[in-house]
Amino acid sequence: MNTRTKTAFCLLLSTIPFFSPALAQPAQTPSVYADFNFNRNDSDTDNWIQSIEVVSPAPRSVIDRDTTIVVKAPGMTRLSARCWQQPSAQNPCGWGHDVNLVANGTPIADDSGITFEFPARQFPYGPVNIRLYGQNEKGEQDIFELQFYNTAGSKWNYGIPDTVPMQARGLKLVFQDDFDSPLSISNDGRNARYCAHKPRYGDFSGWPFADVDGDDNPFEQVDTYLRIKARKRPGSAGSTGLISSVNMDGEGFFAQAPCYLECRFTAQSAPGTWPAFWTLTSIDRGINGDELDIIEAYGGVGKGNPNHPGYSITSHFWGQKNPDGSDKQRFNRRVPIQELGGKSYWSTTFHTYGLYVGVDETVYYFDGIEVLRHPTNEISKTKPLFFLINYAIGGISGWPIDLQRFGNASDMYVDYVRVFAQDSIDYSIPLPSKP
Repeated sequence: MNTRTKTAFCLLLSTIPFFSPALAQPAQTPSVYADFNFNRNDSDTDNWIQSIEVVSPAPRSVIDRDTTIVVKAPGMTRLSARCWQQPSAQNPCGWGHDVNLVANGTPIADDSGITFEFPARQFPYGPVNIRLYGQNEKGEQDIFELQFYNTAGSKWNYGIPDTVPMQARGLKLVFQDDFDSPLSISNDGRNARYCAHKPRYGDFSGWPFADVDGDDNPFEQVDTYLRIKARKRPGSAGSTGLISSVNMDGEGFFAQAPCYLECRFTAQSAPGTWPAFWTLTSIDRGINGDELDIIEAYGGVGKGNPNHPGYSITSHFWGQKNPDGSDKQRFNRRVPIQELGGKSYWSTTFHTYGLYVGVDETVYYFDGIEVLRHPTNEISKTKPLFFLINYAIGGISGWPIDLQRFGNASDMYVDYVRVFAQDSIDYSIPLPSKP
């Protein structure tokens, strides 16, 4: 099989629906990812300690050349480092592939750590994540995700694709944002494309979603990415970001079934990080509505952390009952992300998360692979929906926040968002009438 044929075959696999009832339970992670999987058994979470420290470069640095990485890991005796690379002559599959930057389990002779070269030109342009994994003879372990921005690399999997996804065939493109022009975000969403808070009823992040006109503005356009910056200045409560396609007046962008939405992003997995892409049909307390969580990703490993093997999909049919008075059944799934497609984690590289809402069925996708299907709820059949993208840090998820060794900071990069539907619609949610 020649290089072109191999690449075509890998891309063909990406379009084949992969859902089966057997995948409703988390699957065993391949042994090749034994050092980097997040499917940890809860019984060994006491063995996680914080040891790894990156001396240089500083987390979230901009790298414009091949760079020396200096790592300390007191108490660790072995260290591994991996980074995701675009297709190459040796590995032409369209998903990309994982590369060992140092030999797995490289011995650490003392607490001085190790030094290795990162060949930046051989890796993707833009956000890159080196995963460092340490172990010692007592069975203790640690993982550190080093985020940085690589301006020396090759552009790959970058920007809105030229092709229409198979899930959107027969629909029109009604919304897209490649984040390649000045951002249009306001605190209340008025006179802007996006609202910086969940409309009308409730922000939910432990580090609050911040306004755009203050010192903690969490939004930045970088090349063709939206960078959502989670930061905690000394003495502050922290800050991070959310964008909604609908404003506080209930006006903005809506889509109506049948429709297809997708977003491509990456973020850091660390205690408290919680990136998400989701939809709502209602924004007011006490109003029945549907919430479809296309992806909720929970970061962090160790005792008290999610130790999540992938990400979660959840449907909420708020305030809705069955004829017998019981709550309407919701649908959810833990997606074993490292069993699908290129077998990489949500923090390892960019992935595309999609949702098709049809008049009969609702279908969720990961990189074009079907991962969950359920009957479309009555409200979703008839009521328009809007989308939200956020980088929550702790909050109502209940998971602890511990980003101190990353400088109390973390980044989410959104490559693009787009929506297909039968037609554009003119719709708004009126303010609730006063009693």
